[in-house]
Amino acid sequence: MPETGDCVFCAIVAGNTEARWEVRPDESRRGPGASNSAVACFHNQLKWARVMLLIVPSVHMTQKEFWSSRVLIDAADLAVKMGDKHCSDDGYRVISNFGRVAHQSQVHAHMHVVSGISQQLREASQKPQDSLTRGSLEVTGDEPDAGKLALDEYVVDEVPFAAKISPGNPTSVTQREFWGSERILDASYVAQRTGVRYSPAGFRLMSSFDRAGTADKKPGNNRASLFLLGGGQLGLYV
Repeated sequence: MPETGDCVFCAIVAGNTEARWEVRPDESRRGPGASNSAVACFHNQLKWARVMLLIVPSVHMTQKEFWSSRVLIDAADLAVKMGDKHCSDDGYRVISNFGRVAHQSQVHAHMHVVSGISQQLREASQKPQDSLTRGSLEVTGDEPDAGKLALDEYVVDEVPFAAKISPGNPTSVTQREFWGSERILDASYVAQRTGVRYSPAGFRLMSSFDRAGTADKKPGNNRASLFLLGGGQLGLYV
């Protein structure tokens, strides 16, 4: 994958490569107290789904750096706003790939907002609590509020390893509430540590936001969850 000097996303953010913008880097700053590292959003050139957006930090960083920093909170907030704007009728997914086996093609940190819900996650089932891996999937460490998160191993079609990170208490937190708060950063710490342990060659993080349903509601009122999908057999992210 390209080094910083050859980074396509850096060229787009700098204005040296054309893009179809939704939010330019300077537009994402929200006044005093905002993160110094703005995020930006532009359309993916791929046309695999009706809506395919990319949210990137304006400063070059890796996926690990991005998902371990407070820039993620700005990006998550923007992802929900873009999902509300473009995908109310379809629902949407927010996806990040870590490593080539998970189809990460750019070093510059990014997350995808893709229209349509995940059938894979809808059909996922929790493994029995006495499964071999279940006993070692513990939410521990120095992460803020880590003990308030639940980590469960799941069976997901065509995925060698899958786990779900979700708010342990209260369990009624919605997806949009989860992604609109600092809890998404707490969940990302747990997801990355688990991914490195059980799928070191690469993994994918994904949340699915159900469609709005009615005109007076917004997408993502399903229960909060961040899925970790690992292994060397991951399909493309749509």
